[in-house]
Amino acid sequence: MDSSVIALLLVAGLASLFMAWVIGAGSSGATPFAPAVGANAISTMRAAFVVGIFGFAGAVVQGANVSEAVGRGLIGGVSLPASGVIIVLLIGAGLMAFGIKTGYPIATAFTVTGSVIGVGLALGGTPVWPKYLQIGAVWVLTPFVGGGLAYGIASVLPRADVPERYSVALLAGLVGAVLANVNFAYLGPGDSMGSLAGLAQRTLEVDGLAVPVAVSLLVAASVALFVSWDISRDMSGGLRRVLLAL
Repeated sequence: MDSSVIALLLVAGLASLFMAWVIGAGSSGATPFAPAVGANAISTMRAAFVVGIFGFAGAVVQGANVSEAVGRGLIGGVSLPASGVIIVLLIGAGLMAFGIKTGYPIATAFTVTGSVIGVGLALGGTPVWPKYLQIGAVWVLTPFVGGGLAYGIASVLPRADVPERYSVALLAGLVGAVLANVNFAYLGPGDSMGSLAGLAQRTLEVDGLAVPVAVSLLVAASVALFVSWDISRDMSGGLRRVLLAL
């Protein structure tokens, strides 16, 4: 093998390791688990261990859509060469490392998406404006939608004076209903992705919304009943487990 190819592969490997490190330190590792760590539900080292396991699982069963969008959907007309990918990784990881140093959570998606678009355009690619509009709309709306839902739920539940055994179980059940309709790898026909509700519909060979709705309700009820039982027998431990599961 040519020495230049070996050097390129070595640099690509180091850039990938750098990106993996900053993802664990500043994005996937730190940000989502920060509330749980702050609430003393889990230690920092244990959070890092759990993130490593579930981060790997998430990449395997749910990472295809984002990988496809970033890998092929951001630039038209060109494919990024190995050297371009190295530049993308180094720029994205460098910006995230700056965020880690300053204490600001900088998302992987922001840096990598911008880096891919910049490198692709520099190599003569054409911009994919519809995809940019979709991504931009999601990025702009997500904080407001998330903040609005959080404010609404946190405002209503205390006033309703609903015991945590039921209120937390209800919220967990809603999450279960959503997950029953999220596409995962290995659940779709062939090599495509699919949801648990879709798998049940194909297995039963029934058209319409009856099966997806029934599966969603069944999953929601199962999760809610389990969470309610767990909290009733151990209030603090059950709440901590729900927090970690979320």
